[in-house]
Amino acid sequence: MKFIPKENRILDELKKGKIPLGMQIYTGDPSMIEILALAGFDFYMLDMEHSRINVETMEHCIRAADAAGITTVIRVPENNPTHIRYSIEAGAQGVIVPHVKNKEDAKRAVDAIRYPPEGKCGICSAIRAANYSTPAWEEYLEHSSRETMLIPILEDPEAIDKAEEIFAELKPGTDAVWFGRGDLAQAIRKAGEKVPWDDPYIAKAFEKVLAISKKTGIPTMAIPWPNLTYECAREAMDKGAKIMLYSIEQLLFYNLCLDIVRNLKE
Repeated sequence: MKFIPKENRILDELKKGKIPLGMQIYTGDPSMIEILALAGFDFYMLDMEHSRINVETMEHCIRAADAAGITTVIRVPENNPTHIRYSIEAGAQGVIVPHVKNKEDAKRAVDAIRYPPEGKCGICSAIRAANYSTPAWEEYLEHSSRETMLIPILEDPEAIDKAEEIFAELKPGTDAVWFGRGDLAQAIRKAGEKVPWDDPYIAKAFEKVLAISKKTGIPTMAIPWPNLTYECAREAMDKGAKIMLYSIEQLLFYNLCLDIVRNLKE
């Protein structure tokens, strides 16, 4: 059996000099993924860190995405080899790993997502990603090495301090990083104070990550900030973000419902 490769639309758009556009999915509803594909999004991130989505639902979501022609990226619950392996074996084209703080954390994630000799991921040819086929295994290995993205989230002060050593563990042309400003702001919060969402430290940290990104050629993914608007998304891109992860489908629906109530009920 011949291996049938899947297009990674994030990498394809980056190679064209364009900015891939994605959405965060927390519900695990395949119809939402199909809608994103039909609307023209390049990818979606299935969240397994803050949602209750299990691995079986994850695989069904990836099937829906493959049929619709949109790229799947999974945010795993933690930097755990089993979670990462489940994601790539099911056919995810990228894995987002939270709270990568240093070189050791980055290396752990690399070892989990790459097959030997690049990493330490255990192998099985009877997996969905390899078309359930041993004859297709060699082609799958080559494709996975080239097309499967590792995207650590830099969301801790230690990660910002050690950003250069984290970038050094990643593969240019394949991997990326995500600047996690939410957790970063929470991490610097002092007792009794509100979360400093707009602290100058956050802006400086973003600039540092973007500078390393430009130097290494490893793209940075960002969200619209400080407001969920097109203008804030464009501002992040103008500063140097190369991948835009727009928002969360539940949050967008909530905001839409509030707007309906304000205009028709209140």
